[in-house]
Amino acid sequence: MLKEVRCGKCGRLLAKVGQLTELQIKCSRCGTLNHQKAESLPNRAPPSAGHGGHHGTTKEGART
Repeated sequence: MLKEVRCGKCGRLLAKVGQLTELQIKCSRCGTLNHQKAESLPNRAPPSAGHGGHHGTTKEGART
C-alpha cells in the first residue's frame, strides 16, 4: 500500500511511497525541506531465510 507524503508546511502532495526507512524531500511549492523517518521496520524475514530461495513455492510447486 502506498502512503502519501505531504509537505508539513503547505500540504502539497510530494510523493507516494511504499516501505521506507527515511525520506528527505523538498517541497517545490514553498521550499520547505520535509524529513520523515520510519517509527519501526516491518517484521519480515529476509527472502532466503528458511525458504531455500524459492520465492514462496516448494519444489512441488505448492505455495508456502
